[in-house]
Amino acid sequence: MKKFLSLLLAGVMSAMLLAGCGTTANDPDPASSSTPPAGEEERSITIAQSANFSMGFAPGVQSYEATYYMNNFYESLVEYRDGEYLPCLATDWAASDDGLTYTFHLRDDVQFNDGTAFNAEAVKLYFDNMKSVIGTSANYGQLDMLTTEITVDDEYTVSFHLSRPYYNVLNDLSMVMPRGILSAAAFNEDGSLNTEYLMTHTPGTGPYMFESVNETATEYTFVKNPNYWGEEPDVDRFTVKVIPESKVAAMRAGEVDFIMGSDTLDANSYLELSQVEGITGVISDFDFVTEFIALNDEVAPLDDLNVRTAIQMAIDKESIAQNIYSGLRTKADSVMPTAMPYCVATVSTPDYDMDGAIALLEGSGWVDSNGDGIREKDGTALSFTITYPSTGVYDNMVLFFQSSMAELGIEIKTNPIDLMAFMQQVFMEDNYEMTAYMSYWFPYDPYTFVANMYPSTDYTDPSGIYSTDPQVAKALATMSDEEAKELIGGLYNTDDPTVVQEIYTAALDCANESSVVIPLNYRNEYAVFNSEVIESYTFNSIPNHVDVAAIHLK
Repeated sequence: MKKFLSLLLAGVMSAMLLAGCGTTANDPDPASSSTPPAGEEERSITIAQSANFSMGFAPGVQSYEATYYMNNFYESLVEYRDGEYLPCLATDWAASDDGLTYTFHLRDDVQFNDGTAFNAEAVKLYFDNMKSVIGTSANYGQLDMLTTEITVDDEYTVSFHLSRPYYNVLNDLSMVMPRGILSAAAFNEDGSLNTEYLMTHTPGTGPYMFESVNETATEYTFVKNPNYWGEEPDVDRFTVKVIPESKVAAMRAGEVDFIMGSDTLDANSYLELSQVEGITGVISDFDFVTEFIALNDEVAPLDDLNVRTAIQMAIDKESIAQNIYSGLRTKADSVMPTAMPYCVATVSTPDYDMDGAIALLEGSGWVDSNGDGIREKDGTALSFTITYPSTGVYDNMVLFFQSSMAELGIEIKTNPIDLMAFMQQVFMEDNYEMTAYMSYWFPYDPYTFVANMYPSTDYTDPSGIYSTDPQVAKALATMSDEEAKELIGGLYNTDDPTVVQEIYTAALDCANESSVVIPLNYRNEYAVFNSEVIESYTFNSIPNHVDVAAIHLK
């Protein structure tokens, strides 16, 4: 345990305390008021987004739209940056020799933006109340499930007491969504979230706070937090403008100054805008999401490894990266990017080989006996439906996949559906043959992805271990359920990094050879901005999250 902790803290204790979490700030001078001094012009920008903040600003609630902005309002005890866990609202920490107690010393110069004090009591209140909100889902790690008690040791010292050692404590605490700390105003007297209040308030310690929303919920305005403890950001005020379909035209017309992310702007639109005079495009250098096709091996004949392997071999992943995504993504050879912690695999996915894929199917008895272009065997045709969110993100990739499968002799029918309908049908009902989707992104990955390889979605399992993603729960198809449960269950019983690495490697190797989750490409991220207003933008450790404090103005 001591050796593991020393590795995690190696860069921490020797580094100067950061001025603000999730930003590029390095100066601990306190911020000034959110109102510019007399005589100074307010510096503001407008950001385009596809949908409104329909579920408000509560960490831990599945508010998809707000997720990308949470780090502007809330901060966590710990920040992950460039391979290290660094101080944020905690200045330093230590773990007991048995790994059951983590003690955090807090900053003593922080207030919430509602003026209330940030201290150990506030931290305890937050985590005690959020435990029931976050629940025991593996999506956010195990910390809340394993925490038996949080104690206030003094005004600025708090300890987490665990029921067993856990290797991912610091990573879990670095997740602003859902562990960005809120003031007491965010909770009702019974400890439940005050969701009505959180529709129009962001009671955190971050550099910005909610100000207003227009009557049509298409323009949201945020201003500097007057109590912010870190370096004062350049942008005084920013407006998020909801523009579902015409963001390119809005940027060209100067109606917006900043657009972030491949979930908001497709690759062709990015390339188009980045070549326009007065508009600059920037690309992150960190692969943090895997886009994949998932096959349901509980549906015949996808239960045949040869069929699944042939499907993977028939996908030209390099062509997808270069032609569909214009070289803005990287071909994936493993279900998780190797740049992520513990993601060392010794087995890669099969290379593109259409001839080999055809030979594999024919050798397994799958032939086109009637000349309709679709292979069949024993009266069963290779015909499947692929279900995916109708967000526009997957359309071109699915069409490419459909064409590739037609060349292989497999019919693919497409079923694009609303995102929430997709979540219901796939995640809740486990009702699909094939899907197109993506992993969860850092810092949830790689832990969430690998933990969700546990081959059961039964949340009533007495062990308390289960998967929340039916697609990924099938990833270890070449193992028996007993073997897979023993392997992934091992992550719930160790804080030894050597053991953790062994589990990850075995799981990734098996997933790569099982061809259930077929990785297509790794996504980094990109943004475009009005270069007449904005000087530069620096991506933070979660590249698809908008970090307004990292926007530097002219």
